Formats: sequence, structure tokens, C-alpha cells
Amino acid sequence: MTSTDAKRIHFTYRHVDRPWGGANNFTRALAAHLSEKGEWVLTGSPTDTVDIMFMNQLGLGPGSDKRRLRISEVTKMKVLDQRKVVVRAVNLYRHAFRLGPRNLIYGALEDIATLRLLGLADQVIFQSEYQRSVFQKAGYRGVNHVVIHNGASELFWNQAPPVAPTGPLRIVSATASPRQTKRHDVILAISLLPDVEVMHFGAWPKGLNSGNVRLMGTCDGATMARHYAQAHMMLHPAIKDPCPNAIFEAVCSGLPVLYNPDIGSSAEIVGENGVALDLADLVGSVATARTMLADLQERVRQNREYYHIGRATRAYADTFRAVAEA
Repeated sequence: MTSTDAKRIHFTYRHVDRPWGGANNFTRALAAHLSEKGEWVLTGSPTDTVDIMFMNQLGLGPGSDKRRLRISEVTKMKVLDQRKVVVRAVNLYRHAFRLGPRNLIYGALEDIATLRLLGLADQVIFQSEYQRSVFQKAGYRGVNHVVIHNGASELFWNQAPPVAPTGPLRIVSATASPRQTKRHDVILAISLLPDVEVMHFGAWPKGLNSGNVRLMGTCDGATMARHYAQAHMMLHPAIKDPCPNAIFEAVCSGLPVLYNPDIGSSAEIVGENGVALDLADLVGSVATARTMLADLQERVRQNREYYHIGRATRAYADTFRAVAEA
């Protein structure tokens, strides 16, 4: 396909190459893979002539000097060149945060704007069935939507996945946020168990003892991938995650996932590639994971192609194409 045949798409979310959370990592990987296919030309300015304007809700990302778009701006840009708007749903304020007195009004206004945006969109992409249910319960009534799970960057594709341990069970965890819903307390508790080594990447809550957790801080993907290649499992005890990139990165690396089956998308995303935590019996949960590890690693080897950014890019490209040609 020649460049003259290619469709033009503008990503309103401007990613950066340094670590900056799940939306940044996914958008960066998606943009790179989409550009490689030759079917799409990514434009640099929102005022360029484009077929599709692709949005991560109203956020403009860490690469922008402006924090968010206003609904009036989106409406104006949608009229420009009769472009189509595709919105990747990210989250609702009421779902992600506790709405205390100080942020109750702000959070409500943010969510109203988000739901208005989804109503303006020609297509909405939800990251999981769980996320779709959250937005529908909040009032989303649109019919032009699809569920596409995320995918991990090529950096995390380990050509030689790890094998079952003969010594301590080496576990990794990763969170971009220190929020309570990430359940760092569970990570701490598991680090205190015998014959377990826990390495944590990203944020750790202030004031919470880290126990035997080896805190790595915020690292780039290549550094994380090197450590993942020496691990045996990923620990993901978070709840209410719309579609955790950490799980995709782990499975691409060859790691089964020890996950929290409580409210959230983790059970949907992990499927047969991990073990559900019993928070009332962490000792038993880890023992079960250790016993099943060889079988779990074989399942991951068979299934991990699904967790790669290539699969996600193909699904996004199909959606963009359908919207552009409608």
C-alpha cells in the first residue's frame, strides 16, 4: 500500500518514551505497530486533515503542554473535515477514586464530560467486558462500541520463558499508582512468606512498610523485561482495574499470574494463565501456585500470543478501518 492510499489518523494522546503509566505505554506501542503496517499515517497536529481522530478520553497525555480537551473543542474538531472520532475508554473518576468532599464536585463534572464524549464518538473501544459494565452502570447507552483487550510491547516478549524453580519462588509485581485499590498490602504480606522473593516495580504507598519487598522504583520497559526473564510469576492483587497492562506484559514474558478474583477485569484477562488468590489463605494460594507452576507456564507458552501488541493492533486497525469506511 502506498502512502497516498493510506488513511490518516491523529492520536490526541501524546505519549512519551519514558515510563508514564498504562495509557502511555499502550498508546506508544499501538502507534508504533500501526505505523509499521503502512495502512495508516499518523499525523502530528489535530488541525491536519484526517480520517480518524483517536482519543484516550479527553486526556492529552504527558507529551502535551495541555492537560485535557474540552467537549466544545472535540465537537469543533469533529466537524472539521467531517472526521470520525474513536474513543478508547479509560476510566471514570467515581470508579478510580474515592469521592471525598474535596473532589466530589470535580469528579462528578469529569464523569459528565467523559460520558458526553462517549456519546459524541462514532465508535467507543472498551478495554474489557468489566470496563464496559462500569460505564453502562454509570449511564452510557451507546450502541457503537467494541471490546478490545490491550497488548504488551515487543520489549516484553521473552524468547526463552522461565521454568519452574528449584529454589525460592521469584515473584514480580508492578503498579503505576499507589492507590489503595492496587492492594500493596497483599504484596507486602506475600513477601513475608517463606521461600518467596518479591520484586516490585513502580509506585509504593508512603507510610506502608515494604517488608521483604525489593523496591525497584519506576523503570523503563527494557529493564523490567530483563528482570521478568529471571522471575517465575507475576503477582497482581489489584481490584477495579479496567484492563491491567501489567498482566499482558507478564504473560508475554512467559509469567503466569497470581491475581485477585475480586471486582475488576483480572479474572477475565488472566483466564487459565494463572491462579486466583484467596486473600484469607495467602499461604495456601502461593503453595497452590508453586505446585501448578509447570503446568501454568506451559499454558502461558501456548496462549501468550494473544497478549502481544500485535493482536491488539490488528483489532484496533480493523475497528479504525470500519469506522473510516462507514
